[in-house]
Order: sequence, then structure tokens, then C-alpha cells
Amino acid sequence: MGFFDMFMTPSARRRAKRRERRHAFRNAENAIDSVKDRQKELDREAKKRWSEAHEALKNGEKAAAQRALVSYRALQSLVIKLEQKRWVFEQYYTKMQVADSDAQFSSALGALTKVMEIDPEKVEDVFDAANEALDSQVESDKFWEKMYNKEMEGAKGALEDYIPSMDDLRAQLEQEVAADVGGAAAPAAANQEIDSRIAAGQERVRNMLEGK
Repeated sequence: MGFFDMFMTPSARRRAKRRERRHAFRNAENAIDSVKDRQKELDREAKKRWSEAHEALKNGEKAAAQRALVSYRALQSLVIKLEQKRWVFEQYYTKMQVADSDAQFSSALGALTKVMEIDPEKVEDVFDAANEALDSQVESDKFWEKMYNKEMEGAKGALEDYIPSMDDLRAQLEQEVAADVGGAAAPAAANQEIDSRIAAGQERVRNMLEGK
């Protein structure tokens, strides 16, 4: 409690606490939105690197094309890693929302007890039962954490599995450039193959995180 808080009335202190809570939840929501925006930015940057690789290889600059491909793949890896981290944050954010509801229920319950005749022995029995239920919830949370760790291990494994290898990327790039140099448009299926595989990989990771 700060120095000035000592001079606040109980109602003013409660209002200040509610403001702090709302601010904290807004910050959490903003953090989630910020990560989503960052993912979109990285995806745009990856597409730019792919175009640079295309032009470099077309001009015979193989080293430059290789560097651009490495950057492209690294950026796609970051997109998926951010997806994983955002998912983890959202799980804890949801837990905090539930905890906030619990706090509100507790406050409401406390207000009710002040206006009702309560048998202390019955209250003790009720809270003993509630504590037993909470203990069970703790065990349930431990199990959830175990399953969460299992899912995250799978997601980490999926990262390399669903982002095309450098050899795949190089072959795709060479195919596109060959078609470009030859004066023909690259086959639609060839142009979309890498994007489709990356999109499928990201979707697979999202589904894995969400337990689908």
C-alpha cells in the first residue's frame, strides 16, 4: 500500500483497484494484438525475401539468393514460434480472467455474509468442502500442465516438419526462375506449393496447440 493510499476511503481504494485491474487486462489484450501484428509483419518480410531470392538467382547471384532463402526460412520459423508463444500467453490470460471472476464471486459472497445469519459450523463445513474441491482442481491443473507440455513438445517438432527444407526452397526457387527466364509463367501449382506447405504447417501447429 502506498503512502497516499492510507488516506483513501475504502470505496475509493476499491475503485482504484478496479481501475488497475482493467488496465492490466487491457495491457494483456494489447500484447496479444501486438504479437498478431508482428506475425503479419514477419510474413510480409518473408515474402519480400523470397522475391529478393528470385531476382538474385535470375541475375546469376547464387550466393545472394542463398542468403535470401535462409532469411526467408528463418522468418517463417519465427512466425510459428510467435504463434506458439501467443497461444501460451492466451492460456494464462484466460486463467487470469477466471481468477478475476473468482475474486468477484468471493467479494459478492463476502457482502452476502454480512447481511445474513450464518451458522459458523455450517460455514466451516462449506469451506472445508470447497477446499477439498480446490485441492482437486490443483491436481487437475497439474494434469493440464502435463498435457500442455506434451502438446508443446509436439509443436516444436512440427516446426521443422512443416517448414520446407532449404533444398525444397531452392528447388522451388530454381523452378520459378527457370520459368521466368524462359519467358513463361511458372505453373500455378509450382508457384503456390511453398506457400501452401507453410500455411499448412502453421495451421497444423495451431490445431495441435488447440488440441484439435
